[in-house]
Amino acid sequence: MLRSLPFDAFTRDIWLICLSNVIGAFGEGLYFWVFPLYMKSLQADYVQIGLVFSTLYGASALTLLLGGLLADRFDRKKILIMGWTPWVFAPLIYSFAVDWQQLIPGAVCWGVSMIGIPAANAYIITSIKDRKKMASALSFVWSSYSFSYIFAPSVGGYLATVIDMRWVLRISALLAAIATGVFFILRSQHPQKKSDPIQDKPEPSDDGKPLWRKMLLWSAYSGLVTFFMSVGRTFVPTFLAEQAKFSEFYVGLFGSISYAGVTFIGIAMGYLGDRWRKSRAISLCLFFFAVSMVPLFLVREVPVLMFMAFFFGGSVVIGTLVSSLVGSIAPEDRRGFWLSVPLTFNLVAAFIAPYLAGYLYTLNLASVFVISVSATPILILYALAKLKE
Repeated sequence: MLRSLPFDAFTRDIWLICLSNVIGAFGEGLYFWVFPLYMKSLQADYVQIGLVFSTLYGASALTLLLGGLLADRFDRKKILIMGWTPWVFAPLIYSFAVDWQQLIPGAVCWGVSMIGIPAANAYIITSIKDRKKMASALSFVWSSYSFSYIFAPSVGGYLATVIDMRWVLRISALLAAIATGVFFILRSQHPQKKSDPIQDKPEPSDDGKPLWRKMLLWSAYSGLVTFFMSVGRTFVPTFLAEQAKFSEFYVGLFGSISYAGVTFIGIAMGYLGDRWRKSRAISLCLFFFAVSMVPLFLVREVPVLMFMAFFFGGSVVIGTLVSSLVGSIAPEDRRGFWLSVPLTFNLVAAFIAPYLAGYLYTLNLASVFVISVSATPILILYALAKLKE
């Protein structure tokens, strides 16, 4: 199994990005999974919780295309530093909020920080030594982010019972600052002004369609998947606390196990994505999502729900698989922008879904899960029939 990991494709700078991911994600994971519960403590109702998340993802969607354009024109190291800096201030602002409205500026900071994601993906893809290991390498890098989430939600849930949640948020801000500092020792990476016609020429489309049309098709599909998954995922922590009667510790533990799924299923799907069709790997992730969501509103036994949490997390890696495909066909001089397109589709979907989910959850809490799961078979069939990459 270790021989299958893409370590031989990694450079020193990719390992530094992994280190930054581990540190920053641990800080973010201390609070993000139980963030809806923190909002509830600030008198936010379900619709208002959805509004905060919509603000967060809406700000992200507005910055991604700009981030992609910047990544194609300037030193990507500097874009990463510029992008991650607002991330430091988000939990700090949350820690001083006395009502839910005061969370909005922090949500905007978190969203603006996404300006660095296209630069990060372009930096990683350009640095990968073996182009045949694109999906597995990119999946491993972002699995290093989710790896910290295996431990962080449980630690954050425990700390919330020992110290005030506001101090947990301040610890998160400190770790985000350290993670951002790691980028200062990256090597600069300036984008090529023109694609190298020999060394970096994208492969022609198998179906004869222009590559940009393939990119848009995959991006739109990824956004649709994100929408239906986000409708169901947004209120899972709230559902576990209020309906399954989980304590903060068990809610945090569910999050930890789900991110173990993100990490290990993500690595496995990256490996399969380089050897299978990516559409098959995506279909398998969607199957995991449906299988994990159904027990949430049918059973209340802790062991069963904790077991399903692993597969619940595994569904998150679809975006990475799409990014690896887009990155592999993108011209070098436009790679940052091309990589920002599927991310923008995803975050527009994530902007709409929480607000809708808030209304649905208020009217009928089971409806958010039913809608989310019922779309899954259609999405799987479409991927297998139409997305043949």
